[in-house]
Amino acid sequence: MRILFISSSSGSRGGGELYLIYLGQELAKRGYAVGLWCSENPIMDELADSFSKFGQVLRSPYINTYNRKLRSFTHLFPKTNQECISQWRAFKPDILHVNKQNLEDGLDLLTWSNYLSIPSLATIHITQTQDKLGAVLGKWRDLIAKIALRKYRGILTAISENRGQELTSFISPTTSDLPKIVVINNGVNVPNKIESLAKRQESRLQLKLHPDELLIVAVGRMEAQKQPLLFLKWAIHLKCKIPSVRFLWVGDGRLTSLWDQWIIDNNAQEYIQRLGWQNDVTPYLAAADVFFHPAAFEGLPFALLEAMAWCLPCVITSTLLEELKFPQEVCFVASEKDNFKDLDTLINYQERNAVATAGYQFIKKQFSLEKMVDTYAALYGNIKLLS
Repeated sequence: MRILFISSSSGSRGGGELYLIYLGQELAKRGYAVGLWCSENPIMDELADSFSKFGQVLRSPYINTYNRKLRSFTHLFPKTNQECISQWRAFKPDILHVNKQNLEDGLDLLTWSNYLSIPSLATIHITQTQDKLGAVLGKWRDLIAKIALRKYRGILTAISENRGQELTSFISPTTSDLPKIVVINNGVNVPNKIESLAKRQESRLQLKLHPDELLIVAVGRMEAQKQPLLFLKWAIHLKCKIPSVRFLWVGDGRLTSLWDQWIIDNNAQEYIQRLGWQNDVTPYLAAADVFFHPAAFEGLPFALLEAMAWCLPCVITSTLLEELKFPQEVCFVASEKDNFKDLDTLINYQERNAVATAGYQFIKKQFSLEKMVDTYAALYGNIKLLS
C-alpha cells in the first residue's frame, strides 16, 4: 500500500514532525511505500532530509498558514492548486494522510484532497481553539476552521482521547454527513531495561557527570508555549534543596537570548546548561534522573511520552495535567501558588522511582509506537477496503 503524507509545513520541529518520522519509518519497515509532500521552504529541509532516508519526498512552493499575513482568512476565498494536486496524483497513493499542527492550519490542503477520488484522513495535533489561546480575531479564525473541517470528506484523527473529545465538541457533528473522528494515541519507542542501563552509563560518562549528581533535563523549543523561563524558576527552587543537582535544556528558539541573559545575571552557568536542537535526544534522556516539562499547553507532547518511556519521573504544570488528563500518579505537578513546594518531593528517591515506574507502565500500555502503527495500518486497510 502507498501512503502519501501531506504536511501543513509549519517547520516547528515539534511533535507533529516527530510523528511523521516515527509513523513513516515504521510503516516503511512493514513494507509500505511512504512519501512526504511538504513546502520547499528551508524550514522544512530537516524533516525532508530525515524522511528521505526511508521514503520519497516531494517539495512544493506551498506557503504555510502561519507564513501568510492573513492567516486562515485566506481560506475565505480558497483557490485550487493544480500543481500540488498533480504532485499528489503522481505518487499514485492509495491513501492521502494530511498532517495538521492545529485546527486552522492547512485548511486548503483538506479542500484540495476533496477534489480527488483518493481516500484521505487528516491528523490534528493541537485541538485548542484560537479563541482559547488568545489569538487575534480568534473567534473568526475558529469559525473559518470549523466550516472547512465540516466540509472535509475524509476521516479526522485525534492523537488522544481528550483531544478527540475537544475536536468533536469543536466540530459539533450532529449529522451523518460530517467528518468521522477517530482517536489514535500517539506512540513512542519503549526501550528495554538493558538498553536503558547501557545507554545511561555511556551518556553520563560523556556528559562528565559524577555518580552522586542528579541531572534534570527538558526537551523543547524555546518558545512561549514551552515556558523555558518557568524551567529556570523550578531549577532555582530545587538547587536550594539539592546542591548537587544539574539542569540541561535541549532545544532552541526565540527565547534563547532571554534565557542566556538570565543565566548570566543569576550566575547559574555552572549548574544550568543549554544545548541547541538535537535530532536524537535519547542520550540525554538516558543520562537524566528527572524530566521537566513546563509547557503551558500541548497536543500530546512526544518529549514527555519519550521521557516516561525512558522511566524518568516527570514534572509538569497543573494546567498541562488538566489538559492531558493523565492519571495523577504518573507525573509530579509543580504549582506556583505553593512556591513550587511540590518539587521538594523529588528529594526522595523512593518517591521518584514510584512515579517513574507508574509513568513507564502507563506509556507501555497506552502510548507505544507499535500500538500506534498497528492502529493506523488497520485504519488504512479499512479506508482502502471501503473506497
